[in-house]
Amino acid sequence: MNNYDPQPKNNKPKYKGKYRIDSTRLPAWNYASDGGYFVTICTDGKKCFFGEVVQGEMQRSPIGEIAHKLWYEIPNHFSNCQIDSFCVMPNHIHGILIINQTQEDAMNRVSTRGDDQRGGVTGLFNPMLSKNSLSKIVRWYKGRCTFEINQIYEGFRWQGRFHDNIIRDEFALEQIRQYIINNPINWERDREQPPHSPL
Repeated sequence: MNNYDPQPKNNKPKYKGKYRIDSTRLPAWNYASDGGYFVTICTDGKKCFFGEVVQGEMQRSPIGEIAHKLWYEIPNHFSNCQIDSFCVMPNHIHGILIINQTQEDAMNRVSTRGDDQRGGVTGLFNPMLSKNSLSKIVRWYKGRCTFEINQIYEGFRWQGRFHDNIIRDEFALEQIRQYIINNPINWERDREQPPHSPL
């Protein structure tokens, strides 16, 4: 290619001179809204930090025990969040988080939300500015795990993002619960595939 050949154009907006990575979140959805969310969080490079599956059962390592214990602590730090089915797999975590804002939380959101709730490159609703959003909950969990795990194993890291599905109804909720319960049984078949949604 010489200097006169046409160059491909990237029309995405830039932030600090760099191309922005598209969000995996659903546009215009408020991730502090009441509802169920199926969350998958993977380790950096999908390394198997958390243990191994033996004959269809997950055998957690000490690091896996920390990840398991801290998932149970989420409701202690976020009163609007309940945990449902979850499992710690060798290199990822699947879990259902139920956000149910209390009346007090709802009033606080109304009184504090204004134009300052929109921002970033897109100017759209920013989930990180909402007090108890899904992003904040997952960020707390990942950060707390990283801190505690690095006390016994330096160098543990998560992937930068997480995957979520908004759970639309009771049928979907039951499907996802079964998927999570059966995840260790299906590990040998799925281990070369990225974690995915049952829907």
